[in-house]
Amino acid sequence: MMNEEKLLTVARYLEGDMEPQEKIDFEMAVPTDPELQELLAEYKNVHQTLKMKIAPSPADAQLEATLSSLNQQYFKNTVAEQRKTAQVVSFKPYLKWMSVAAVLIIGLLIWAPWSANLYEQYAISKEMSVVERGEGDKNNLEKAADFYNIGDFASAAKVLQEEYAANKNNSQVAYYYGISLIETAKGEEGRAVLSKLAEGESVFKYDAVYYMALSYVKEKNPKEASVWLEKIPQGSANYDQAQELSKKLK
Repeated sequence: MMNEEKLLTVARYLEGDMEPQEKIDFEMAVPTDPELQELLAEYKNVHQTLKMKIAPSPADAQLEATLSSLNQQYFKNTVAEQRKTAQVVSFKPYLKWMSVAAVLIIGLLIWAPWSANLYEQYAISKEMSVVERGEGDKNNLEKAADFYNIGDFASAAKVLQEEYAANKNNSQVAYYYGISLIETAKGEEGRAVLSKLAEGESVFKYDAVYYMALSYVKEKNPKEASVWLEKIPQGSANYDQAQELSKKLK
């Protein structure tokens, strides 16, 4: 069974439709709530899958029609009403993913249409990977990765801040710390961290340059974003994406 109120809350969180204090309260609840963690992961997976459907096939169109019908059946209230009257509804296991997608459609069509969200479309570092230690207590990087990978960037930033303060030459820490800051609306602070990587010669150099550009995309500053996109040389991993994004900003 699924808690539809939690699912709706997850959708609002990931679509950026929460007030600051509500967002803080949600992020504090995630680490101790396995169901919220699961819903975050599922929502993000479905969200990414639908975003990639640039030219949907007839089967995709039929699926969208089916999900829209489900949306009308289970979510008749307006978004404002749903926030006040969300109820717990039980679904059979095989309908669980359809319920996730139904709420996702609400987010896509009402809260933040993905066609306009270039930051989300062109983000590249959706997961943070670290070398596992095996049994025993997790180190700070592993803890940060756990937070980062469920979208709890505020908690990830807190852990990574300690690591960054201890060793600013650790390019991996700097990279994910910078992104976590950008994800939590601290773009200027994030750029201060990433710009040092962009000026260096680590393996994260051009990924950092790319995220410098994305930080300005997130802030709706296409001029500065384009400046940084032009710094990505042909042959680098993100060159094609940078060129495509640059065209969309013009």
